Amino acid sequence: MDFLNEVLLFFAAVFPAIALCVYVFKKDRAEKEPIGLLLGLFALGALICFPAAMAEEAVLDAIVEVFKSFGRVEDGIVKLSSTAYTFYNIAENFVGIALVEEGLKFLVLYLVTKNNKNFNSLFDGLIYSVFVSLGFAALENVLYVTDSGFHLAIIRGVLSVPGHMFFAVIMGYYYSMWNLYGKANSLEKQCKSNGIIPQNAVEYKSGKYLALSLVMPILAHGFYDYCCTVDEVTATVVLYVFVAFLYVYCFNKIRKMSKMDCYNNALVLGLLINKYPGITGYLVPDSAFNASDEN
Repeated sequence: MDFLNEVLLFFAAVFPAIALCVYVFKKDRAEKEPIGLLLGLFALGALICFPAAMAEEAVLDAIVEVFKSFGRVEDGIVKLSSTAYTFYNIAENFVGIALVEEGLKFLVLYLVTKNNKNFNSLFDGLIYSVFVSLGFAALENVLYVTDSGFHLAIIRGVLSVPGHMFFAVIMGYYYSMWNLYGKANSLEKQCKSNGIIPQNAVEYKSGKYLALSLVMPILAHGFYDYCCTVDEVTATVVLYVFVAFLYVYCFNKIRKMSKMDCYNNALVLGLLINKYPGITGYLVPDSAFNASDEN
C-alpha cells in the first residue's frame, strides 16, 4: 500500500507539468518541434533543480549576512525592524529565489536553442521556454509532494506548477521577439551593404528583448513568491488576483502566438516591407536568416 501511495503521489506531482506541456505542444502550429529537443529541454530543466537549490542556499546565506548589520542577533536569530525585514524579504524572494531559478532556466534555454536550426518560427521561443520551466516544476513538485501528500499536490498543481509555466510564457514571448528582431536586424545590415536601404536608417534592435526575457519573469516570479511569504490577508488577496491575472494573460498569450505562428522568414519580410516599402522586389537569400544579432 505504501508503494502504491508513493506511485500515485509521483503521478499526481508530475501530471500537471506533463498536461501543460502537451497543451502547449498542440498549440505549436507552423512546425512541430522535434520531440528529442523538447524532451532534452524538459530533462535539463529538471536537472537544474539541484544546482538551483545549492545556489539559492548560498545566495540566501549571503543575504542574511548582509542584513545582519541592520539588526541584532538573539539566540542565533537575526532580529530586524519591520522596514529592514521588508527589504530582506524582497531580496530573499527576488534575488535569492527568482533570480537564481529564472536565471538558470534562461541559461539552459539560451545555450541550447540560440543557434538551433529548429528555432525558426514565432512560437518556438515560447515552447522551448515552457518545456525547460515545466521540467524544473515537475521535479520540484515531486520533491515537495512526496514528503507532504495529496493535499499539497492539489495546491501546487493549481498554483505552483502553472506559475512556473506562466513565468516561462513571459520569458518565451520576449525570447521569440529577440530571435525575430535579431533576424530582421541581420537582413537590414545585408540590405544596407547592398545599397537597398539608406545607410543612415535606424535598424531594428533585439537586445532589449533578450534582456526582458530574463528580467520580466524574475519580476513576476519574485512578486509571486513575495506575496506567498507575507503573512497578511492583503498579500493573500493580491496573490490570488495576480495568479488569476497570469492565468488569463498567459493562456491568451499562448493562444494569440499560436494563431499568429508562422516562419520567421515571412515575419521578417513583413517587418522590413512595412518599414521600407521600396524593397518589395528584393530577393532575400536564406543566409540572411541564419543567426540573430544581439543589439
